[in-house]
Amino acid sequence: MSEIFYSDEMRKFEQDQFLKKSSYLFMQKAGDEIFKFINSNFKNKQPIIVLCGPGNNGGDGFVAARKLMNHGYSVQVYTLAGTSIYKGDALTALNEYRGDLKKINLFKLQKDALVVDALFGIGLKRNIEGILNQVFRKINHSKNPVVSVDIPSGVCSNTGNILGSAIKADFTITFHRKKIGHIFSFGKLFSGRIHVVDIGFVQKKAKARCYENSPDLWVKYFPWKKPFSHKYSRGRVIVYGGQKEFTGATILSAQAALRAGTGSVKIVCSKDTLQIYSVKFPSVLKTEINNIHELESFLIKEKITTFLIGPGSGSNKKIKEITKLILKKVKYVVLDADALTCFQNDLKTLYSLLDKNKIITPHLGEFHKIFPNIKKNLNNIDKALSAVKLIKSNIILKGPNTVIVSHDKKIVINDHASSELAVIGSGDVLSGLAVSLFGQKKMNPFLAGCAATWLHGDIAKHYGKGLIAEDLVKGIPSALKRLKKWKTYWIKKQ
Repeated sequence: MSEIFYSDEMRKFEQDQFLKKSSYLFMQKAGDEIFKFINSNFKNKQPIIVLCGPGNNGGDGFVAARKLMNHGYSVQVYTLAGTSIYKGDALTALNEYRGDLKKINLFKLQKDALVVDALFGIGLKRNIEGILNQVFRKINHSKNPVVSVDIPSGVCSNTGNILGSAIKADFTITFHRKKIGHIFSFGKLFSGRIHVVDIGFVQKKAKARCYENSPDLWVKYFPWKKPFSHKYSRGRVIVYGGQKEFTGATILSAQAALRAGTGSVKIVCSKDTLQIYSVKFPSVLKTEINNIHELESFLIKEKITTFLIGPGSGSNKKIKEITKLILKKVKYVVLDADALTCFQNDLKTLYSLLDKNKIITPHLGEFHKIFPNIKKNLNNIDKALSAVKLIKSNIILKGPNTVIVSHDKKIVINDHASSELAVIGSGDVLSGLAVSLFGQKKMNPFLAGCAATWLHGDIAKHYGKGLIAEDLVKGIPSALKRLKKWKTYWIKKQ
């Protein structure tokens, strides 16, 4: 289970570790890991420029520079200012370096040199200004490879935002766990490939607000098909059918739900769409319902595990009344797309009908329609947390890094994904995966949201370029096979 740290959480964790061992031992280990990474990945002994800031990040850089120099590398070290600004462990590391030092205002970028950015770590809060702006611009416009220590200098570790300007790294070596800024906003782009290393911290469980989405969190609870299960013991999912021109969205959701393992999927359709569904998706069950009274009767009589409404349904008063009825009559519900935005002018009703057994799956545009008072300049974690306080329900806030928050404010960030998911129909597949995995005798809504999001991303990562929504559905069996292997590995670790 991998925590993702805010800067204050990491500093608190480090301080606890420093009570157990000398803090300088950890700095030496950090510098050693930087050296080993460079020595393993840049074997032609190219010249190396190390930029060392005034804090512990700079101390890590001095240790790495000494080890590189001792192993025959040509090393140039630049400091932010005079040596008088260095204190504590960073000063110890500087004194042990014993090599030549140059001030950053004399910076020259040697052709083909590897740049090691050890200027600022996770504690940076102020904007980058002056000479550093020029240095960062020169590095970023060059073809020189860059390795950043802990986080690229200029990237806010709590948001991923750029503080004035930042170094764009090819690789980032970070310690113990990823930080929020590695995977959000421009921080994800500027961090390059992230290499998480162990520097000897005692593996005490840290108090973290966020966790990285991984099967380690939920594979124990995943609803695999059992040897003696039958189609109805595997769950009965109902999908409310889309309008005539949007039946494709419903079909994608229903196909995803069936492939993910639910035993029975039934589409609620009208006389206008029944024939379309019969031709396009013959294996799914259908029931014709043409008014809200027929729907109410159906909900009373039908055995339902979970219900999905939203994909292609249309955002109008009729859908609003239908969604209200479903939320009142069905325990486990996924609300997506139009089933959310149809409440844009009646948010109080929507909020009152949501609870711990429901999942909403908005993208950012839909999110701000149903939570107009939540500030757009907040990061997605804070947006989702603010929303959960209002609805006391589970939310999958879709985006480049999807955020899943439970009704009781547990936070999981999904970085296991691909930019190829930014395609029409992708969200319909995700909602189909989610509705298949939770309900009575299945996963709870929050863990189901985590599992669905991970599988969704896993398919995209393995598919590559040119992905469309139908490919996501076809990729579910292979993703389940990979997950099964993960489960076997996970059991061995226990």
